[in-house]
Amino acid sequence: MPKIVDKVSKRKEIARFAMELFAQNGFDRTAIREITARAGMGKGTFYDYFVNKEDILSEVVQLMFIEWTELIISKLKGVKDPLMQLETLLKEGAKLGDEFKHLMILYVDIWRRSVRKKGSKKFNRRFQSFLLESKKVVADIIEKAKAQGMIRKAVDSDVIATTLIALVDGLCLHYMVLKPEIDIDGICQTFFDTLLQGMKEK
Repeated sequence: MPKIVDKVSKRKEIARFAMELFAQNGFDRTAIREITARAGMGKGTFYDYFVNKEDILSEVVQLMFIEWTELIISKLKGVKDPLMQLETLLKEGAKLGDEFKHLMILYVDIWRRSVRKKGSKKFNRRFQSFLLESKKVVADIIEKAKAQGMIRKAVDSDVIATTLIALVDGLCLHYMVLKPEIDIDGICQTFFDTLLQGMKEK
């Protein structure tokens, strides 16, 4: 009886091998034959699961951001206060590079491809979807703070959420390049305190 393969699980397994290679060498410098060699499969078998290298990149993006989201959720576990949630998101997000250092080259590659519109439609949609979902999570936390009277009702949740997500990305890269010289906790605390003062009732 032929072995039954769970195609979804196998796609993820191959994507994990690809993710390691993309992180080490960059997307453009990784060949499909290197992925298949790492996954212990023939090159022909690769096409049973993926259309091309761009197709596997979109799967890698999905896996990568699921991992990042799970990590952030674990950091927020037990934090009920919306403002504390925002502060935790900022501080922990800025240090994501510590736990995902091996993926930062790939993350920069993903941004570069997306900005240049070089990726497939599927890849671009997945990346945009992640950014929009991240923004929505932060905007929802801000809305809770507004509902609880912690900040002004007039605060534009989408604008603040977009700014915080962009800040986290930038700080994460700065922290990786400049640490230990950069005081990331101090920077996050100062920014958050200043932001909070601007959002509170005057």
